[in-house]
Amino acid sequence: MIRIKRFARYVGVFIAVTALIFLLGRAAGHFGRALPLVGGAEIGVIRINGVILHSEKTIHQIRTLASDPEVKAILLRINSPGGAVVPSQDIYEEVLKARKKGKIVVSSIGTVGASGAYYIASASDFIMASSGSLTGSIGVIMELAEVKDLLDKIGVHSEVVKSGKMKDVGSPFRPMTADEKAYMKSLLDNIHQQFILAVSKGRHLSVDKVDPLADGRVFTGEMAFRYHLVDGIGDYRDALRKAATMAHLKVIPAIREFHKKGVLNSLISSKVSTLFGGGLGESTGFWSILPGSKI
Repeated sequence: MIRIKRFARYVGVFIAVTALIFLLGRAAGHFGRALPLVGGAEIGVIRINGVILHSEKTIHQIRTLASDPEVKAILLRINSPGGAVVPSQDIYEEVLKARKKGKIVVSSIGTVGASGAYYIASASDFIMASSGSLTGSIGVIMELAEVKDLLDKIGVHSEVVKSGKMKDVGSPFRPMTADEKAYMKSLLDNIHQQFILAVSKGRHLSVDKVDPLADGRVFTGEMAFRYHLVDGIGDYRDALRKAATMAHLKVIPAIREFHKKGVLNSLISSKVSTLFGGGLGESTGFWSILPGSKI
């Protein structure tokens, strides 16, 4: 009987501790960041991983750090091939706003930081890339599938009723006309110019310097440094040191990160993390404008 009571007590304690950890984890998730271990100066780290399709989460994180007086610098750890146009532009503008609030913003490019991801990085005070990072890709691409021949073979036909000749431009059910191709090309050219001007502004380079590099090609970190597309060669830890130096901090302070995982795992994985943001195994990628207009 005594052993059963002792066992029941242990089980009760375990359940109570588990419930407390769960509640703390939910609270940390609610407030949008891991719980800080120490007070004082901090560097906020935001990880931009994978294809950029949305901006809300990253913008919320930037605003949270930009409004916190304890955060002296923000480090964007980038492992992304780029993505949709508007989210990339929105994050770019939010980085500029954070800088206007007096925050130092440093971008650290890991495996790849190309196209829309480079667009975002170009708004930073300083860009650090590893020598073998792939970056740049200042360009815009559109890919449309046309399945008319396939549908003809299986006896499926499309009928379209429209009020304007350009209303179904890019339809997969027929080839584009010459006028339609010229129209779509004008859209891409306009967005491309926006990209070039944003890089020119963020990097403090003349348009004449950026334009020859803006043909969609990617560069290694070493090449990008030579063309002044990045400011330094180094890894994540080097970028942290640079952020601390630019924020006039003598040492790397506490690191504040946003986590999906619970508070217990956050504590175990350590606030001062020297790990790279999840390496990507994918291709370099480009900005993409998809049918349905996910630009």
